[in-house]
Amino acid sequence: MRSGQSNRSKNTNKILAAFNGMHKTSKILIKSGLFVFLALFVTGSVLVILNNTVLPYDPHFDMVSKELVKTSFILAAEAIIGGVVMDYVFSHHRS
Repeated sequence: MRSGQSNRSKNTNKILAAFNGMHKTSKILIKSGLFVFLALFVTGSVLVILNNTVLPYDPHFDMVSKELVKTSFILAAEAIIGGVVMDYVFSHHRS
């Protein structure tokens, strides 16, 4: 069990070292994408909760709020993947 935890910590340190070595533009893209994700996710979640508890239930409002939550995850994935690809292209373009 101890070796599993130390293995995880080594892998986590490798991932953190890789992200710390990224270019500034890639980091900015990932950070801004995660901020947009967080804003859309919180907004959609609050709207879902309001529609199911406080406000009178509206199926269209429910659909829009759930789609907002789904879209937030898609945007987060696009920002992270885009940032990683940009970092890969920039690092290999300089070589």
